[in-house]
Amino acid sequence: MGRWSSLKTVLLTPVRSWQVWLLQFLGNVVLFLAALWWLRTPDAHWWQLLFQLVLVVLVTVAACVLQGGTLNYFQNTQQNSDGQLTPAFRSAFRHVVAFMLWAVVFFYLWNLIGRLHDYDTRFAGYLRSGFPAWLRNIVSEPALDNVYSTFVSFLRWVVLPALLLPFALFTAERGFRGLIAFRDWRSKLRSVAYWLTLVVAAILGVYCVTMIAFWTLDPKTATLAAEKTSLVFRLLFAYLLALFSWLLTCSVLGRACSVRQPAAQPK
Repeated sequence: MGRWSSLKTVLLTPVRSWQVWLLQFLGNVVLFLAALWWLRTPDAHWWQLLFQLVLVVLVTVAACVLQGGTLNYFQNTQQNSDGQLTPAFRSAFRHVVAFMLWAVVFFYLWNLIGRLHDYDTRFAGYLRSGFPAWLRNIVSEPALDNVYSTFVSFLRWVVLPALLLPFALFTAERGFRGLIAFRDWRSKLRSVAYWLTLVVAAILGVYCVTMIAFWTLDPKTATLAAEKTSLVFRLLFAYLLALFSWLLTCSVLGRACSVRQPAAQPK
């Protein structure tokens, strides 16, 4: 019952946190539009370059505070049902430099693993060429390609986030000390529910979102107006599903990383 209660709490907390939903929904849209503005800003004069620099710094800081504050909020909610937004985001703002350092490391490794997709066909073909004839008759090259691609995606979207996201929460909460909180980090990776929830979040937030975003109507019967309407609703639904997968990740991470309150000292 205790394990079921914990899982129920992890699943229901993102649904009930309407303030975080609203903040994430609007905040990410604003950040996306600001990034587009930065891309479309001309760079013919020095003041335009300065404006680009200021804008990219503001967008980066705002993105780190938004995600770091969300992580803090869900941890506070797991510790106290009356978790407040303001202290969570204030702490994330104080430790934004440490969080930015974590983000640089995370996205460097994330991009490094993503380069393994360049070998989706070459590595699988090379590996299959070493199989005996009877095994090559059983395992086709496209099947081996899919296995390799799925394995790389699993490393990129499940294993790496599972290993490094606790440090994101630690830095948002504690600052630079969170980058070396290896003792706390090791204890959080033993939860089976934590890993299973991240797998579910990756399926919803990556695979399902991609399928929904690129799904199209039948070109033989669809009209241009129907395609536009479908695109709007599909992108909106994909965006909401991506937000839910991220908030679900934050919820299970907050549950796994919620520390026990220190016992009161005897007087």
